[in-house]
Amino acid sequence: MSVTTSWQSQEPSERSAVIDLSAVWHNVVRLTQLARGRKLIAVVKADGYGHGAPEVARTALSAGADLLGTAHVSEALALRYAGITAPVLSWLHTTSTDFLEALEHNISLGISGWELHAILSAARETGKTATLHLKIDTGLGRNGSTAAQWPDLVERVVAAQNQGLVHVEGIFTHLSVADEPARGDETMEQLNALTDAVRIARKAGLKPTMIHAANTPALLSADQLEDPDYILRDAVRVGLGIYGLSPFEDRTPKDFGLIPAMTLRTRVANVKAVPAGHGVSYGLTYRTETPTHLALIPLGYADGVPRVATGAPVHIGGRVYPVVGRIAMDQCVIDLARGKTVTPEGIPAGTPMVDEAVDPMVHIGDEAVLFGAGDHPSATEWADASGSINYEIVTRVSPRVPREYTSHSHLTLGDVTVSRSASALAAHSLPQDPRPTRDSSGESYTQPNWTLTRYPASAEETQLIAQKLATHLKAGDLLMLNGELGAGKTTFTQGLGAGLGVREGIISPTFVLSRQHPNLPGGSNPGGPDLVHVDAYRLDTAADIDNIDLEDTVETSVTVVEWGTGKVEHLSESRLVIDIVRPRGAVGAPSAAFSLDYEINRAAGETAKTERAGTATIEPGADISKALAALNEEWDESERNTDEPRTIIMRGYGPRWSERLDL
Repeated sequence: MSVTTSWQSQEPSERSAVIDLSAVWHNVVRLTQLARGRKLIAVVKADGYGHGAPEVARTALSAGADLLGTAHVSEALALRYAGITAPVLSWLHTTSTDFLEALEHNISLGISGWELHAILSAARETGKTATLHLKIDTGLGRNGSTAAQWPDLVERVVAAQNQGLVHVEGIFTHLSVADEPARGDETMEQLNALTDAVRIARKAGLKPTMIHAANTPALLSADQLEDPDYILRDAVRVGLGIYGLSPFEDRTPKDFGLIPAMTLRTRVANVKAVPAGHGVSYGLTYRTETPTHLALIPLGYADGVPRVATGAPVHIGGRVYPVVGRIAMDQCVIDLARGKTVTPEGIPAGTPMVDEAVDPMVHIGDEAVLFGAGDHPSATEWADASGSINYEIVTRVSPRVPREYTSHSHLTLGDVTVSRSASALAAHSLPQDPRPTRDSSGESYTQPNWTLTRYPASAEETQLIAQKLATHLKAGDLLMLNGELGAGKTTFTQGLGAGLGVREGIISPTFVLSRQHPNLPGGSNPGGPDLVHVDAYRLDTAADIDNIDLEDTVETSVTVVEWGTGKVEHLSESRLVIDIVRPRGAVGAPSAAFSLDYEINRAAGETAKTERAGTATIEPGADISKALAALNEEWDESERNTDEPRTIIMRGYGPRWSERLDL
């Protein structure tokens, strides 16, 4: 007999790898602290170790990473196509590597020697100077120039630099046994060889500013060295630590203050009673010892679960059950008679409290977690069960498993919105409960239920996303819209208006604070709610918001408030917070450097000279309404004409948005 339950969690998908971007942010902050002022290269190769390269890259940059690292140029180009303009270093090339495209997109190149000819040809063809990091093989035996080849490589690079074809930014190596601190002598030999290579390069006339060797294990163990500076050098190149995993067998992520970012989860697909001696999976390598229930977990080796990981743990409802029998392509099986309760420390303890052959504690539809943070089993436990390492466990999760992104913090996870001050980053605390909770005043839900990120490449795509969102909206919905001037807030709101079927003519409400756009009976959504568009930039408190009487319209309209954080949350127990982020390196248009009130006073004729707001000229004594209309027109035009990629980050708060949107 199969057993089902009426309870379902708020997670909508049947299987997913849930990526906690606030954990990534936290880990980068922690690693930045350990780096002691060195540049931090965030390695996002292999699709961000399976976590999603663009999402991890943006989060890492916002948390203080200085540049990104990928193995292949194709991976770096994917970041560029996603709108990320921060520095990227790629170091593993083949004869098919597109160096022309790399230089066109300002990708720095790590080279071992043979690539130099192709790179110089690309530099001549594109007219761009190639930024290089020279790699010395100090003992790993993979990529990099050998010590014997090094002087010749340096000589050729110096000649190319003198011709203006290349610029040498860095010299680096890869450590072989940094994850085995007891083998420190071998690591020291590699570091000495790196020092010799740098000395030769500088003597020949190169002036590298970024010498790097330390990977995650080297960074985490640097404090055990007599001279940590000798391994940290100018920059650290970290991968595994960003994702909250430990490279050491005897130390957990918690020991280093790291938080695992990936949770691999699904739902129990079947539960059935079976007698003693019943076989499980191909080869019948396992038979039940007593009458019991078997539960089917719909993840297998096609999803990236190692086929040989029999005995690996699955966490369901506060208990851990081992996988029994062989793992199949699409599924694996657990024996409910072998479950153990999880203690607060996350360690299974005790024996079953009931006869699971009679009353199974697992039901169809219950959430099953293979690995994650906190009380969940770890990726390392799955690695141990399969004779592998945790690096492989997370990177092998297949594209068949959807990635779902969440954030438990209040950060805007964009390239330009988070302070990069180390002290400010370190001071930020990250709540651990992803479910919505009331704050101390009881006025609003303080934790998002989910985070959804989209990457429109144009104003038209931004509006299409907003139009699709509009189909999910109804009267009483509150949207808080954030983004710098020119980010695309008005463009987004215009898309909402089109989807809601309200009167056209949506422009920035900056100078009137609030505009109401009525629903059109003959429009695309007759009978739908009106749209109220508010700019709270010049309002300081929630009391100021009350003065414009939003409470009179909030229940009958869709209310969109720009710059409303800390001012409008009291209007509704639920809200959508939408951040629109321009890529790093984008130039704001028009400039946000002036005070709006100051410019309004000037436009009203309070100065004797002709002044400028943005680029629109305002004469003293001019009609203020015409002057402000000119500014609005200029700002709106700047949004329409700027087709830079954007990042749109949506977060749902409160019971209205308990389920993640499907956009």
